[in-house]
Amino acid sequence: MTKKLPTAPRLLTISLCIGALVLAGCDKGPTNTPAPLASTQDPATSIPPPSVPQTQQQPPAAAPVQAAYTPPSAEQLYQMVAPIALYPDKLVAQILAGATYPDQITAAHDWLAQNRNLRAGPLADAANQQPWDPSVKSLTAFRPVLDQMAGNIPWTQALGQAYYNDPADVMNAIQVMRQRAAKAGRLKNNDKLRVATAAPPPNYAPAPDVQPVYAGPAVVEPPQEFITIEPVQPDVVYVPAYDPQVIYGAPQPVYPGYAYAPPVQVVSTPGYSGGQVLAAGALAFGAGVIVGAALERHDWGWHSWNMNWGAPRWRDRGPAVQPAYARPAVVYNNSTYVSRSTTVVNNVRNVNIYNNNGGPRGVLPPGAPPNFAAGPGAAQQVQQQQQRALFAQQQAQQQQAQQQAQQQQQQRLQQQAALAQQQQQQQQQQARAQQQAQQRQQEQIQRQQAMQQRQAQDQSRQQQQQMAQQEQTRRQQQMQQQAQQQARDQQARQARGLVQTQQPQQAQLAQQRQQQQAAQEQQRQQQAQLEQSRRQQTQQDQMRRQQQADQQARAQQQAQRQQEQIQRQQAQQQQQAQNQARQQQQQMAQQEQMRRQQQAQQQAQQQAQQQAARMQQQQQMQAMQQQRQQQMQQQQARAQQQAQQQAQHQQQQAQQQQQRMAAAAAARQQQQQQHQQHRPGDPRQQQ
Repeated sequence: MTKKLPTAPRLLTISLCIGALVLAGCDKGPTNTPAPLASTQDPATSIPPPSVPQTQQQPPAAAPVQAAYTPPSAEQLYQMVAPIALYPDKLVAQILAGATYPDQITAAHDWLAQNRNLRAGPLADAANQQPWDPSVKSLTAFRPVLDQMAGNIPWTQALGQAYYNDPADVMNAIQVMRQRAAKAGRLKNNDKLRVATAAPPPNYAPAPDVQPVYAGPAVVEPPQEFITIEPVQPDVVYVPAYDPQVIYGAPQPVYPGYAYAPPVQVVSTPGYSGGQVLAAGALAFGAGVIVGAALERHDWGWHSWNMNWGAPRWRDRGPAVQPAYARPAVVYNNSTYVSRSTTVVNNVRNVNIYNNNGGPRGVLPPGAPPNFAAGPGAAQQVQQQQQRALFAQQQAQQQQAQQQAQQQQQQRLQQQAALAQQQQQQQQQQARAQQQAQQRQQEQIQRQQAMQQRQAQDQSRQQQQQMAQQEQTRRQQQMQQQAQQQARDQQARQARGLVQTQQPQQAQLAQQRQQQQAAQEQQRQQQAQLEQSRRQQTQQDQMRRQQQADQQARAQQQAQRQQEQIQRQQAQQQQQAQNQARQQQQQMAQQEQMRRQQQAQQQAQQQAQQQAARMQQQQQMQAMQQQRQQQMQQQQARAQQQAQQQAQHQQQQAQQQQQRMAAAAAARQQQQQQHQQHRPGDPRQQQ
């Protein structure tokens, strides 16, 4: 029995090793099955846009492990970013994001070649209907830039792969190249671009759902300060044209295989050609691209993009908790841009999760699902997404009901506006009639005033004639008086000379004196009559003047009353006009509000439809993934059953072999015992 002990453990260990090898071989089988399924997916159509961060469904953990990402060297990164480093920040953000979709860049380039006549708003509307990432849609406004990316697809794919897996080093490399251009005197403020020190974009809220990134040693250290580039005119973008080999001062090698072409039609400086300007290492500019309301009607327009360069000399490579704004990222609609592309993804083995929520690397925020794996609770996620889809449908129905109510309200408002317009027209007609009546009254007043002026002029002329006649009669009376006085003097002289000689004439003289006295008395009476006539005339003149003054005062009072009435009517008309203007402004404001509500409703409907479509796609992807998991589980169960059967068979064989070996050992022992019994000379046999 002492010889059976070492043989049984050996057989057991051998059988266990064989079973382990069989199980290991079975485990390798299902890991290779999902690979073709993952490669057949179209990243341009099955990936939701990054504006709504959601859990990206990837093949299960049993999928084949891709090669680990190896970051390029610093010089390779410098060569890679040199053609775009001096572009405006928002355009750089669109290029980095769009470079993660090289297939869509090629598709957009071909689509633009077929639609060369589209410009501005129609181009943006047509691009919005395409199943592309928002970054690719926004790049359609910059055709030369898109042509440059499509003409250098290996460079575009390398740039997208570098940014997707290691954004910090790529953005640091861009800053290094900007620092070189600034030191060389080539990058500075001009009438097209504004160069300033970087700051975190306003209203920036980092997204918690981002891809894993490289977390090894820094390839390019961040500079001491960052440089931003933005257009001088907010709604007009001038893309600089430059030669990346000479613009940065020292000669810069070109990225291998990169075919440089000016991104815009260069407007040459007077006295120099476009090629001479580029060869001299200077920035040149072509026609500006208008990025105003034509692009802002969609949520992927020019102002939806930005760059968060992070914090100088401080990156999230240490274990300490750092603020979210310290991490570099492309900003899309005030949040971190998350690329859903599977074309440039690499398996980053030496990484932690790149958490944009302020926590350390390797730690997800509370409640945040993993970004690249579907856990065992996929069915619960499907149910939750179905509930969300139902809720979205309910919301869409509610929105439709609200839209109907708003349409009814709009109709009512339109009817009220029509009534108000009719009232305004009536008021305008009344105002016109009042104005015409006022004009007639003013004309009548003017005629009365002209007649009064004519009458006054006639009266003054008559008074002047009467005064001239009175002056003439007075002069005649004076002349008569002088003649009478002369006659009296002559008579007196004659009387003195003839007193002595002609006494009989004294009686005649007495008579003449009496006659003279009578004539004087008549003159006195005439003078009294003239004085009375003068007084009467003065009284009449005063009466006329008073009457004229009274008439003028009455006319002035009447004119003042009419003017006051006119002013009141004008004030009423002004108030009516102001009320009409207010009503028109209110109507315009109501119409503007209605238009905004309609736009908001349309956007909400589009978002709801997009969300429902995304959720349906996700549900389909999850269903496919569940089917794959079930198939893998069935294959694993089959493999385990086969392994168990093989292990049982091997155990049975081992037991049979042990039994055989035990039987053989027992037989040997019996033979030895028999042999010892029959051996001659055995003292026990002799006894």
